[in-house]
Amino acid sequence: MMKTLKDINWNHLYCFYEVAKAQSLKKGAQTLNVASSTVSAQLKTLEKNFDSKLFIRSSKGLGLSVEGADLFERVKLIFEEGSKLLEHFSDDEVGGYPVSIGIEDSVFHDLSEEFASQYWDTYTEFGTVNTVKQSDHESLIANISQGNIDWGITVRKPTRKNLEYREIGVFEIVFCCSQKLYDKFKNKQDLLSNIPFAESIWDKALNTRVYKHLRRNGIVPREKIYSDHLGFVQKLCSRGRCVMYLPRNPLKKYPNLRTFQLDEPLKVSLYAVWRKADNELLSIKKLVELISSNISIVPERYKDIDFQIEVSEVADDLLK
Repeated sequence: MMKTLKDINWNHLYCFYEVAKAQSLKKGAQTLNVASSTVSAQLKTLEKNFDSKLFIRSSKGLGLSVEGADLFERVKLIFEEGSKLLEHFSDDEVGGYPVSIGIEDSVFHDLSEEFASQYWDTYTEFGTVNTVKQSDHESLIANISQGNIDWGITVRKPTRKNLEYREIGVFEIVFCCSQKLYDKFKNKQDLLSNIPFAESIWDKALNTRVYKHLRRNGIVPREKIYSDHLGFVQKLCSRGRCVMYLPRNPLKKYPNLRTFQLDEPLKVSLYAVWRKADNELLSIKKLVELISSNISIVPERYKDIDFQIEVSEVADDLLK
């Protein structure tokens, strides 16, 4: 039984990691570029040293025991971090680790989620992508700086010197109401002045910009409503009960809503933020690659169902 870290054979542990990840002795051996018999012998030695049965072998294939599943969750963190270490000190595209994206909780979440979903397709050959809601800009920046998340999306430029950012895009704020309500008014200014105007409680900075934009056009809403729930406001809006604003998503239609602008459009930038120290990581290189492309154009592979099946290396005998 092992007692200290120096007693661990890290090659055997890495062998276990690859086989457990592939759920196949043969595929794990191929990844390791060694014979299956060698891998099998190393796994048996590891099981002996841990005094635990790590795999359950059956006619359906290779599965993890309770102890094996617990070990895998722990070593996964070690080797995922090891992949990042290799990327820092080499020019190779290593990958093999998941990415966490922090998304600021704002009215822009729809555009942020769109961008994050496109990032999935850019990075998915190298690992999975997770998203984490961030309550505000300050929390997002703190979590990126501390390494709790890999990168994030915000409507404000960061000021910390250890962070880098790029503009994802400049998006127009559009006003929304039901088509029938829109048709009742002779001009948009009177509509925005006389019908209850909805704003989000959590997006105070954006609310301020919107109201300044309205005042520049001589508009002061007679009545305001507040909500934490965008879906609730959209339902009211579609019924002609209020007017609201949204960032226009170039890839999305707004059913039951009539979108419109004033003569001078209100535009807001959205930014991706990450640590400068992570510039050499593949996850950040793929992010910069996506930013350099056009978010309004969806590559055909985003619609290709077979793409994920190929990336996940799903066996043919499991498919119809």
